[in-house]
Amino acid sequence: MADDLLLGIDVGTTNIKALIFTTNGALAASASIATPTERPQPGWAEHDPSALWQAVVDVIRRALASIDDPRRVRGLAVASVGEAGVLVDASGAPLTPIIAWYDRRTAPYVQRWNVHDDPLETFRLTGMLPVPIYGVFKLQWLRDYEPDGYAAATTWLHVADYIAFRLCGARATDYSLASRSMLFDLRARRWSDVLIDRAGLRGDLLPEPVASGTRIGVVTPEAAAATGLAPGTVVGAGGHDHVCGALAADVRRAGDCLDSMGTAEAAFLPLDDVPLDERLFIANVSSWTHVTFGAHVARDRYYVMDGLFSSGAAVEWMRGIVAPGASLHTAVAEIEALAVAAPPGSLGVLFLPHLTAGERGAFVGLTVSSGRAALARAVYEGLAFEWRHMLDHMEQMLGMRARTIRAIGGGTRLPVWMGIKAHVLGRPIQVLDIDESVALGAAALGGIAAGVYGSEDEAVGALRVCARTVAPDDALHALYERIYREAFLRLAPALAPVHTALNELEMP
Repeated sequence: MADDLLLGIDVGTTNIKALIFTTNGALAASASIATPTERPQPGWAEHDPSALWQAVVDVIRRALASIDDPRRVRGLAVASVGEAGVLVDASGAPLTPIIAWYDRRTAPYVQRWNVHDDPLETFRLTGMLPVPIYGVFKLQWLRDYEPDGYAAATTWLHVADYIAFRLCGARATDYSLASRSMLFDLRARRWSDVLIDRAGLRGDLLPEPVASGTRIGVVTPEAAAATGLAPGTVVGAGGHDHVCGALAADVRRAGDCLDSMGTAEAAFLPLDDVPLDERLFIANVSSWTHVTFGAHVARDRYYVMDGLFSSGAAVEWMRGIVAPGASLHTAVAEIEALAVAAPPGSLGVLFLPHLTAGERGAFVGLTVSSGRAALARAVYEGLAFEWRHMLDHMEQMLGMRARTIRAIGGGTRLPVWMGIKAHVLGRPIQVLDIDESVALGAAALGGIAAGVYGSEDEAVGALRVCARTVAPDDALHALYERIYREAFLRLAPALAPVHTALNELEMP
């Protein structure tokens, strides 16, 4: 076992990564490539399935180049974004593009769902409120606008499912990805015939849902020739990217909290059960942020999660403003330096961080004194305020308070941002020293599937994860508390009519 290695594949919004770990979680090799994305018209984003597979092939080969013997890789699993998928035919050939998770072309289908169906019943079954990103609406769009592909299809595979299928030939999904379709009966852990019929979809397209870490197959000779993996390498069921990251961070039990900071950012609370009742439904629809419930990749666990679609994306956007053309390292260092230079409160400037997925953001409170430093700090503060609101909302809904907050992802490498977040929360944050937690969680699931670990507890216990604590400053927390309650919480509701009017205007 000491010489065994595990492979975790992370198909993300921005990058595709292949990371090889030892069985105690030490990184042995890695590779990354930009996620191939096409934008055929404004507001649309999609991926060519063949290009996506080739990118995975490339990163696996690059990672394996640093390993003396690919046979040391005992098992693997794939994590991916949660709401995107592809229709394939009987031979496994893709029939349609992969509509990106954040693509908004499906918005009219949400409006129709809300007019003709009962959102409370949908919530009771799925733990979700209808929004355009979910798989059910992508399938409806493909049915109507790609009818030949829909008619010829035999299976709908989420992105991680599709990559696993290309590796081992198995058509399966895990509970955590099935949860992102709005077609999954969460408590029964099976597809909902009621919702499939209501959506007017073919139930035969949906693959068998299994627990994450289930052995679903082995690497085929064809996939081995393409990737460099050894034939027969075990492939396990992976899962949704944020949820795989929660496994690596050992955020599995009620009372834990995960802050997963990527291009999008999640606030994530594990649950022992999901009380999908009318009270929770009413509490959910009453907020400008709407939480979702789902199946954890941890066995017999659930979660509640809220997402900030433009977190890392907002920092990347700011990078283009303050340091266009500069390298990532240089630009991020400049943003951090600017944010430090501005006083807490950013000279009265507030930032509403709603920049993607059809949303609109804003800077409010600008004056002639509002230079680059104030704007940079306002971005960090706005992101921190928004994440706090998500956490507050979930805790209030459930009548609980998280005992620990653990943070993972690229944003944790930005100390100024992390400090501001701790001050805004008024709580310490444990920053885990996992550079690639999503891939590590996927690798652990591959290890469980391969029998490298005898149990999930053994897998998580084997990962040697260290943490540093970012502590809040009491005086700064008091200042941010006033800004948050007296100004920020009023911002999104006040701007909602303006943003609605802008969305309805026909502008070039």
